[in-house]
Amino acid sequence: MDQISAERYFYDFVKNKQGEQSILNFEQWVYEHEELEEILGEKEYFELISRDYKDRFAYHQTEKQIRRLVHFGSFEQERITMMLNNLLTNEDVTEQLETLEILYEEYCGGYNFLRYIALSYIVTSDEYKEVLKEDPSKFQSYMGGIKEEAVRLLGFLRSKEILIYEEHEYSDYRAEKDRIEMHSINEMLAAE
Repeated sequence: MDQISAERYFYDFVKNKQGEQSILNFEQWVYEHEELEEILGEKEYFELISRDYKDRFAYHQTEKQIRRLVHFGSFEQERITMMLNNLLTNEDVTEQLETLEILYEEYCGGYNFLRYIALSYIVTSDEYKEVLKEDPSKFQSYMGGIKEEAVRLLGFLRSKEILIYEEHEYSDYRAEKDRIEMHSINEMLAAE
């Protein structure tokens, strides 16, 4: 295992909080990977292997240690990119609506560049979401503007004009005219 693989595992562990079973699986993983001592250093490794993972605060202590050790930026950039790609390639309506909900939560967490997608989703009533699940043509129409915005944002993420450097923190190097979700949201939403 190399450092990137270890950091990815740590990142996935923190992002996919799954309770007691997750922390016990994490404990087992730590014991199975002695090379973590070389990757993390003796002090950090010792802290991991000496923790009582059955303690009720074990997850919190582990998450705190991981956040101290791993910079989430590149993993976050990769995750947001994958979700935007998912909007373009996944045909499952329910999964796409779930992805939109996650992107809305990420917008609320600080990824303001997701504004158009987030607002398009949140103004959609639960009743209409059910209609979308039953009517493919309405769903395709609904997704039209969202997919266009996903393509636009993917271009900026790939060119590093939007660069996530930490969880919910990013630098926006786009020209002002390209930040249309910030200054022209009403026009974008009206175009639907």
